[in-house]
Amino acid sequence: MPETVQSTERAAGLPYERSAGSTIALTGATGFLASHLLLRLLPHDVRVVALVRKPPQRALSSLACALRSAGAPEETVQRIPHQVRAVQVGLDRPQLGLSEAEFRTISDSVDAVWHCAALTKLHGAAEELHRTNVEGTRHILALATAGGRKPPLFHVSTAFVAGAQLEGVVPERQLDSAHGFLTPYEESKHRAENLVHRWARDNGRSATIFRPSVLLSERSALPRAPQHTYAVLAAKLALFLRHSLRDLPSPAPPPSSDRTSQPASFADQLVVRLVGAPDSGINLLQVEDAALAMLRLAENAPRGPGARVHHIVHPVETPVEQINNALQRSTPRLRLELVTNRPDPTGLERAIDRFGAEATAYLGLRRRYERSSLRDLECRHLLNPPAPIDSSYLDAALSPPPSAH
Repeated sequence: MPETVQSTERAAGLPYERSAGSTIALTGATGFLASHLLLRLLPHDVRVVALVRKPPQRALSSLACALRSAGAPEETVQRIPHQVRAVQVGLDRPQLGLSEAEFRTISDSVDAVWHCAALTKLHGAAEELHRTNVEGTRHILALATAGGRKPPLFHVSTAFVAGAQLEGVVPERQLDSAHGFLTPYEESKHRAENLVHRWARDNGRSATIFRPSVLLSERSALPRAPQHTYAVLAAKLALFLRHSLRDLPSPAPPPSSDRTSQPASFADQLVVRLVGAPDSGINLLQVEDAALAMLRLAENAPRGPGARVHHIVHPVETPVEQINNALQRSTPRLRLELVTNRPDPTGLERAIDRFGAEATAYLGLRRRYERSSLRDLECRHLLNPPAPIDSSYLDAALSPPPSAH
């Protein structure tokens, strides 16, 4: 395993005693988070029924790429043909588009069901988000119910089901919708969570709901591998700027006696105003810590009936100003300004509002998240607290992959 994985797990102990040699059904296997889960599970002989959108061989190839990008050694990647069976499904279709017999066979062949797949377009079409995130969850719950084995469910939600609650502490429990929502995405995930709570209550089943915040990594993604949210955002900003800066004059070179690496002057920068609060913060967490925390919680999850909620979050919110400064360093000639009012947005600002919602949707948050579940594991020395998200980490996380230089 990569050194970062080894050092973290050596300190906290491996969380796989119960999982070793088991079989899980997994959606979203080729995604950013799930690939980091598999990086840790496959070496412990966990077998996987990967429920995928692509034809099986293409999906397994994508999984190999995602694992390598996550830092998996080659011996872990070589386990894929022996431990992973890909089944092509449609999340938005009854019985996932499978025959009744195959649907029941999968349910009766697994020890747990992990639902990681989701449509994550923050401002996507409400109907499309509902089909994938809500109806998709309903069909995964049906899978967990179809056989007689009654596997526990592990459902990946999001910390942003808190919606438009801008301040205070978000509790680790079922949430109502009293505050409303900032994006259609988080509303769809809230509805999916409610389905899980109702399923566990009505059927006397065990469900664990994970609410991760914004996950990121300082590793540069391989080509065609999944990327974290802010890496995608940095690439979008670079694309927007490449188009917009054609109309700006090139900055004059510094005198020969002062040819050091200097930031562009304000006159040479393209200013983008983002509506937000200067004291706002966003919870960012290293994906490696998130994956380890989820597996540790899964290993210690009670098997009794009911749904239990865990925030997978960093103990400290990252100031938006710090994130914006890192984005500016990653994108030459960009200057981001937080403003409380912007009555006359430019064409570029409107484009970023529409297509770069990662940068604009959560700039007014002053809230924090209860993390009693993780704090308990940390106090029992079953989990190490995550390292700080500092400027050097953000610079590495936003650095474009080598091919993009």
